[in-house]
Amino acid sequence: MSETRIDLGVFDGHNAAACLSIDGRVVAALQEERLTRLKNDVGTPVRAIEWLATEYELDLSQITQVAVASRYVARMERPEDLLKGFDRRYEGTSRYRLATWLGRQDRYRNWRTGSRIQQRTETLTRLGLPRDRIQYYDHHETHAATAYHGLRQDDGDYLVITLDGGGDGLSGSVWKGAGGQLHPLAQVSQRDSLGELYAVVTHLLGFKPLEHEFKIMGMAPYAADEYAEPVAAILRRYLRVERQGLRWICGVREPIAQVGRRLEKDLRRVRFDSICAGLQKFTEEAMTQWVSAWIQETGLRRVLVAGGVFMNVKASKVICELPEVDFFAAFPSCGDESLPFGACYLATAGRGVMPDGLTHAYLGPEVGLEESRAVVADAGERVHVEEPGDMADRVAELLADGQIVARASGKMEFGARALGSRSILADPINQDVVRVINRMIKKRDFWMPFAPVVRRQEAAAYFRNPKDLPSPYMMNTFDSTDRRTEFMAAVHNADLTARPQLLEDGQNPGYEAILDRFAQRTGRHVLLNTSFNLHGEPVVSGAADAVRVLLNSGLRYLVLGDLLVTKRGAP
Repeated sequence: MSETRIDLGVFDGHNAAACLSIDGRVVAALQEERLTRLKNDVGTPVRAIEWLATEYELDLSQITQVAVASRYVARMERPEDLLKGFDRRYEGTSRYRLATWLGRQDRYRNWRTGSRIQQRTETLTRLGLPRDRIQYYDHHETHAATAYHGLRQDDGDYLVITLDGGGDGLSGSVWKGAGGQLHPLAQVSQRDSLGELYAVVTHLLGFKPLEHEFKIMGMAPYAADEYAEPVAAILRRYLRVERQGLRWICGVREPIAQVGRRLEKDLRRVRFDSICAGLQKFTEEAMTQWVSAWIQETGLRRVLVAGGVFMNVKASKVICELPEVDFFAAFPSCGDESLPFGACYLATAGRGVMPDGLTHAYLGPEVGLEESRAVVADAGERVHVEEPGDMADRVAELLADGQIVARASGKMEFGARALGSRSILADPINQDVVRVINRMIKKRDFWMPFAPVVRRQEAAAYFRNPKDLPSPYMMNTFDSTDRRTEFMAAVHNADLTARPQLLEDGQNPGYEAILDRFAQRTGRHVLLNTSFNLHGEPVVSGAADAVRVLLNSGLRYLVLGDLLVTKRGAP
């Protein structure tokens, strides 16, 4: 009998995370932020690693391989350090720019990479992980591995594309995935980074880069094309895809990461919504041209993608609609937080074993009955607790009656999207529910839509998806059908699109049952789903987090595992 192989995947940069793979299958994954309660927490994911070890009763010294994503990550103590780094780009000459001007960029990168690997290795070994089993993997190969090994449906050929702000000197890559192997086709220099350009504009508009880009995307449809085009024309001077469509070309002297001062001048006195629309228009055009060119170059019509730029679901929508695309899927929460998956996949593939693909994203801590009872007991008279015989029917009753219900039940989903286990649910037929949820807890920007959830077999009634593409992780956007009046609270008001969760059978039975009971009561198969968290905080993790948020918000109802908790005195 062969020895069990246990791989620990680690990403220790911005939005740090860890995952555990046993004999080629990822069985658990967790972002550090969920335990530290610091959104997008940075550095070695110590608590996430400790949780994985405790949950699976592991001696860390017995890990087969510690698969670390990215050969280089910047040293940061807190998430705020990232924003400070963007601010410093306006203060004189950075070491990176000096190294570039002196023609020593490669030498400088090699020096800093070697130094950081030594520091990171020391930190990991102090946790009890074996030094001789720590292996570092290239940033974009790891992204590509998440897409190919995590999402491929068979051993046939796929076009695999990555695109992000940057990592290990690159901002993108193109691969052919075939027969369980990734074959490199092209690379995009970090100097020519679309992700960096989007982040710089996000920063200039007063938002947090690498976090609030989705707010730019959400505002974009509100401005007409006549206002978007002049901004897009400016951005095409900074970065473009060559005429043949296969390469990215930087049109300014400095690396894209350093164009903030130039952009300040070029975009001065341009309206906020026009900038958002122009940036999104430019992004969609460039990405579509690039992907289309590589499909024509390779003949590969099934496309798998990863990297933070593909969190831009509106750009992905345009790519999906290309006639030359037969299939498209983006790895769930495909920013750097998902890199530990790819590192584990590469560790498995490196042993000549085919990794198992991803079947669901419910890979985090579970809300247990004993834990739940202890937490509500501590809440005392502030809450009323019941244990319904049919939880799904009780919740559906509340939702059909117009109530808003938070749900912290089962294993926590991984990544940026709430997928029902740590969600707030509501009936989306009444658009006023958006205002109510925002006043209760979310405090989202007024232009940002919420998302719908529907079983995939019912989705055709609500969304135009002619290629029947999967979207269980909210990584695609679709046009709504004429039945949008049944879920207007979860539709973008400007362009009538939606980013739905198309729930697959068996992924989350308790969640599916709520949808079914709601449909039986109302004749409608769609609910509003948004993440369960206080504004500015990570999504809740355990029972204590869930009850704390209940008591410190306007929420009244909470599904806590097998318990239904009602806050007394709530309006």
